[in-house]
Amino acid sequence: MMHWLLLAWIWPLLLALSYLPALIRRRDQGWVSGSVTGDQRDQSQAAVGKVLPTWRASLVVIAALPALAAALMVPVGTELSLPWLFLGTQLGLGGTSRIFLLFTAILWLAAGIDAAQSVRAAESGRRFHAFYLLAMAGNLWLILGQDLFSFYAGFALMGLACYGLIIHDARSEALQAGRVYLVMTLLGEVCLFVAMVLIAQQTGTFIPSSAELARLNGVAVAFIILGLGVKAGLVPLHLWLPTTYAAAPTPASAVLGGAMIKVALLGWLRFLPLGTAALPEIGMLIAVLGLISLFYALPIGLLQADAKALLGYSSISKMGLAMLLLGLMLIEPELAPAGIIALTLFAAHHALVKGGLFLGVGLRQDGQRQTWHALAVLIGLTLLALALASAPFSSGAVTKYLMKPVLATAPWPWLPAALAVAAVATTLLMARLLWILILADPKRRTAEPRGWATLAWSMIVLLVLIFPFALGKPLSWTTNSLPVLIGLVLAALVALAAWANPAWLRPLIGLVPAGDLLVLVRPAQALALRLGAALKGPWLRLQQQIQQRALVLFERLFGAPAPDPERRLRAWPVAGALWIGILAVLLLAMLAGSALVSGSGPESTRVSGEME
Repeated sequence: MMHWLLLAWIWPLLLALSYLPALIRRRDQGWVSGSVTGDQRDQSQAAVGKVLPTWRASLVVIAALPALAAALMVPVGTELSLPWLFLGTQLGLGGTSRIFLLFTAILWLAAGIDAAQSVRAAESGRRFHAFYLLAMAGNLWLILGQDLFSFYAGFALMGLACYGLIIHDARSEALQAGRVYLVMTLLGEVCLFVAMVLIAQQTGTFIPSSAELARLNGVAVAFIILGLGVKAGLVPLHLWLPTTYAAAPTPASAVLGGAMIKVALLGWLRFLPLGTAALPEIGMLIAVLGLISLFYALPIGLLQADAKALLGYSSISKMGLAMLLLGLMLIEPELAPAGIIALTLFAAHHALVKGGLFLGVGLRQDGQRQTWHALAVLIGLTLLALALASAPFSSGAVTKYLMKPVLATAPWPWLPAALAVAAVATTLLMARLLWILILADPKRRTAEPRGWATLAWSMIVLLVLIFPFALGKPLSWTTNSLPVLIGLVLAALVALAAWANPAWLRPLIGLVPAGDLLVLVRPAQALALRLGAALKGPWLRLQQQIQQRALVLFERLFGAPAPDPERRLRAWPVAGALWIGILAVLLLAMLAGSALVSGSGPESTRVSGEME
């Protein structure tokens, strides 16, 4: 059974390697440039029948099956030590990680079925599927990896591969969103790397236990929050999230908003000293940041015209609620057991609901109107929207009930009323989502039915419907009734007013664009470009003078003109060969180093401890 832990994440990685020969062909070098857009190229390829073969497209489906099998069959507490891999890899499955692995595998499987039917263009589809498999491998690796290196390596692999998912078809809006995503992702990875180094230094182990995490100081905790806060989209680190969700294809948005954003929550549960140390000042700061994210995103989401951007702001708000709970647990360590259970089930609920919403939005936007299929999709989306709003008898109501003991300890007497207002706003946000989907025209009409994608989405809806009755107490089923009812009444009144006077709300829609704070960043970027252009001339002249003097000095010393090796190194075959060679040398060095360390004795290589 333990070998399923390795197969779960290595299998999609091996499948991704099968795409490499096609990806590095010379004809694919210009895939992010040229006069023909990626969307036009995909349409022309589809017109002449250039689509991925069925067996090739199905790889993104079968890739998630070992992870799903591991989540269902491998017993909790199973561990697999691989001292020969990198710096010594420790895989394991605890209670929390099993739940994360289960809903993550389900989402990757459902999104893979959707991608196999919706992303089929020969060139861009090949790129999308390759990066999809790499991102899946990284996501599953960090869940199963119990050591610091595995978590960071999986996090980095997942984050960088997602950049390829976003820009795979070279659309202008995708390239713009991809640039913002890449900058923020690299910022988060640098902060997370510093956090991993500080954790290893202060605990003295690569597999820290809960007791050992109590030694962490404020600097380490701050870098943990920052590094994972970018992935969670916490304000003001959320710049990338709404634009990325809107620009990415539907399967990518589903795993980004459902599975990958939960990586931040898993990292916080693993590496923050929850239940072992009281950090009142840091906990208060984290709780305040969570409150800001919770309330900041809701009104901006109501102003969005794009359904997926709206769902992005909903995710920012929900992750703010999770961060509020984390802050309260750091203030009162005895709340950690109840809080960890609440956050784990919240992660499962939000992942399934948000992933289902994204996939349903894709089915709604790409399908026909005035059909039974369209009506069924709209009904399913309504049920998912009610669950996200924590309506009674939904998975959201159960998670709200589990959060109550932790939220009741907050030092702010106004918090219950504020959370009720947030629940009303969330209900309005979901009503706005359904309004967009009802009125919007389909982006494109699919040439063939997507029966398997619809079936996979239906299974997610069914899981969400079963959730409260399988995991919640009857007392929790009616939680949050009044705020949702108020929100529905307000939504109905606004809808009637908009129907009577359609121009009433029109000036507000799009008033704040997706990415909001990017409107402040772009003028600064323009100013930097102007300064760079002004300094470019003098800098180039200085560089040319230095180069000419160096050439003269070379000729005087050696009596021959200096060669230009850089031109040869810039050639793609040479640069590519050097890059592959450097990676191979680094990999061999790590493996050799691990072998030498393991040969010195078991005491020096095996680090005991559990992360959960």
